[in-house]
Amino acid sequence: MKTIKYTYSLLISLVFLLFFASCKDDLSSLDTNKLSDIKVDTVGQSTLSVFQFDELVLDPKILGIGPNDQLTYEWTINLEPWSTEYITIGTEKKLTYEVGFVPTNLDRLHQIVLKIKDEKSGVTYIQDWPLMIRNGIGEGLVIVETYDNQNTDLSQIMSPLVTPDFNQEKIRTKIYSAANGTSIPGLVNSMIFTKLGSSNVLLGGTSNSLFAIKTLDYSLGDQNEKLFYAPQDSYGPEKLVNFVQNEIMIHKGKLYANWLQISKFGLPFPNNYNIPTILGINNRYDYPNISLNFYSEEKGHFAYQYSFATYGDRGMRPVPAATVPFNPNDLPNKQNIAAGISNQGEFIHILKDKSTQKYGLYILSAGGYDSENWVPTPSVPKKFMDLSNAPEIDQAIKFLILDNQQVILYATKTKIYAIMYSALNPAYSLRYTVSSGEEITALSVYLQADYPMVNRENFSRNGKQLILGTYNGTEGKVHVLPLINEGVANIDQANIKTYNGFGKILFTITQL
Repeated sequence: MKTIKYTYSLLISLVFLLFFASCKDDLSSLDTNKLSDIKVDTVGQSTLSVFQFDELVLDPKILGIGPNDQLTYEWTINLEPWSTEYITIGTEKKLTYEVGFVPTNLDRLHQIVLKIKDEKSGVTYIQDWPLMIRNGIGEGLVIVETYDNQNTDLSQIMSPLVTPDFNQEKIRTKIYSAANGTSIPGLVNSMIFTKLGSSNVLLGGTSNSLFAIKTLDYSLGDQNEKLFYAPQDSYGPEKLVNFVQNEIMIHKGKLYANWLQISKFGLPFPNNYNIPTILGINNRYDYPNISLNFYSEEKGHFAYQYSFATYGDRGMRPVPAATVPFNPNDLPNKQNIAAGISNQGEFIHILKDKSTQKYGLYILSAGGYDSENWVPTPSVPKKFMDLSNAPEIDQAIKFLILDNQQVILYATKTKIYAIMYSALNPAYSLRYTVSSGEEITALSVYLQADYPMVNRENFSRNGKQLILGTYNGTEGKVHVLPLINEGVANIDQANIKTYNGFGKILFTITQL
């Protein structure tokens, strides 16, 4: 038995010797045409990682380059994890590439491939790296913008001014089109940050579509009929508003309210009103006495609704008549200009008389509660002011009703004015003028997406700064304007921060 094993081992050894001898003979024929042994030093770069919308920078060390080598470079990436379809992203030795693909899972990574070709010999050397794309979009400011006045894109700013506990600045432009390969068809007219099922989303609308964008990677989620229990004749809200355990939508004069985290949009509330998009919704408090207050242009009076909840009183009623300071039940021939609420729940409206063209300020209470009968009570009128002397108010394109002070800001195409209404008569003052050649396209008060915070500490900048969008015909800019001197809302001119490089800004919102 030992003799058989020894003989078998000897035969195997002989076969290997013959094989290696033949290989050496073949290789010796190349001695007269040697190629450089090109290698890429991948020490510390065996797996790549980059945040979505950040730049991936690679400048690998190339080893074994001969003095006469004529090298060319091509960097490629596959379009999806595990895909065999690649696109070229660079042709220089050093790669600088902004990664717009959606974040990857740990078991599904993209592949970066570097091809180095010696043009003299025709030999190509290939090195590849797995690439993990991480979610780099967090709490910050979302810029809703257009570059062609027909379609919409989204950009984002993260900075200490709009992102708590953050000490960097990250500006990412056109992140929606980068993640989806195309912009949003149409101009977005309204958008809110909310939750759809278990996903954080931006819920937005155009004139003919309703859609959700996942903030994890800015990919397009559910849209149109998938957001309703039943197909609709048309989609495209005129207004979207957050409310406690509800998302509010105004569409074709009807009001819808559903909690999209556990539900979808159903039927609109039955009522005899054509609901305007300029309205007061008390979304600052849990279960307010009155949830909705608006002026009906068709009926010429103020109306209200106690609750949006299925177990609450959801009927819409006219506000009861009064004699002073105005009769909310009899105000014919007015036009809605602006509406909002104070942090005390008061409903604040600016109406324009269609005959006299005069502007007026109308304030109604938050409503009360009858503890004896255990029912809420309707609003009552609290204040009226004639705003006819407000400078250039007939040229105003934006109104802001500040909830933390008795100040209303309004903007023309080039200026921002303040109306201070705490005294017996209103006072007016110019607050800001944009640079020559620019026009105001957007104006809002900075508030976090979940303001007022319930489960976390309030960010000190809430309600303390304006977000202004301007456009010069080719470039949009975002300006953060700090507010000082509460009660008069001055702007701290010395500490204005400006961000450049956007399209025409339609409006801004915040996201978590």
